[in-house]
Amino acid sequence: MTEPLPDGTRLLHIGPAKTGTTSLQSGFHHNREALAAHGVHYAGRGSQPRAAAGAVALGRRIAGHHSGLEAWPKLVDEVNGSTARMVVISSETFARANDARAKDVIDAFGAGRTHVVITMRPLVDMLSSSWQQYVQTGSRTSYPKWLESMLLREDTLHGSQPEFWQKTRVDALARRWATLVGPERVTVVSLADAPRDFVLRTFETLTGLPDGTLVPDPKSDNVSLSHPLAEVVRRFNERFHSLPGSSADVQAVLIEFGAIRALREHPELLRSDQRIEVPQWAADRAGELMADMVAGVRDAGVRTVGDLDALVAPSRAPVPTVEDPSTVSIDAAAELLVGMMTASAHGMPRFDSITGRAPADLNGVGTRELVTYTARRLVTRTRERLRSR
Repeated sequence: MTEPLPDGTRLLHIGPAKTGTTSLQSGFHHNREALAAHGVHYAGRGSQPRAAAGAVALGRRIAGHHSGLEAWPKLVDEVNGSTARMVVISSETFARANDARAKDVIDAFGAGRTHVVITMRPLVDMLSSSWQQYVQTGSRTSYPKWLESMLLREDTLHGSQPEFWQKTRVDALARRWATLVGPERVTVVSLADAPRDFVLRTFETLTGLPDGTLVPDPKSDNVSLSHPLAEVVRRFNERFHSLPGSSADVQAVLIEFGAIRALREHPELLRSDQRIEVPQWAADRAGELMADMVAGVRDAGVRTVGDLDALVAPSRAPVPTVEDPSTVSIDAAAELLVGMMTASAHGMPRFDSITGRAPADLNGVGTRELVTYTARRLVTRTRERLRSR
């Protein structure tokens, strides 16, 4: 049974990503006044202090963000200067910290006052959403190849692990942070086979907030890209990467802060398209790996909430095979392009001002030509915008 944490606690929620973090962070951010009335301070100015978390956990500025390494000491001062009975810090970027950087986090907040909370969904449920998230941030790897790399390659699983496993091995996360604060100060929350609002109600209990306090902004729902749209963005990344002047910053502005933000305003476009399915072989392999992780969490001796065993099974049935999408919703593709162009130019540029003048009728233009055509113009416009900041 979940019990409230003691007053004076710094509750550090480290994610990882794709475990209800967007909804939870929105619930804290959009109800700051209600939180304050009950003695809870939510650290940071936005929905999450991502720049600060990136500075300490990664040692660098996150692409597309203005703030850099200076964001971390500012967050530490805010947390340590708070007079609230409890401070909550939440960012999935903390899950990417290695042993040394995790120690830096705990040293700053105090091992005796910090309680680390890790949320987890079934691994199989995180595969498709994680792949499309990597595509949003610039990945050029196809879905089938990504699945094979993450689930089958021994060097990936047991050697120098990629980011996905660094932040998703919940057993490794539990051991790392328990070493720093003690297993009694680490809680793993299983979201498997639980109501949609389970994560919100659990954090209300942990922080001593009245039931129903954490109400997310309806517009903050982090709907994943459909398979066709994710594939369009991936192919854009391929062509964009080969262009002179391309960079992670420009890609972040065009996609994360442009195309994706525009699509989020029309979630019906995302839900009406083909979702990214998980093939049966990948679901079986993910179940095996998740069973090992659950055993590791129990061996770590940390506190647990929810049904750990339910993490092994997928929430929806896998499919025999997954085919690459061949079509995309016209409305969704148009919104994606509008978002990129708006982000790069603070408004729609005139087509006749773009090198290579666009034809009056786009129906006959192939996807490859349209993506390459758009990318060339957007690289220049976005670099100009970044230099002017």
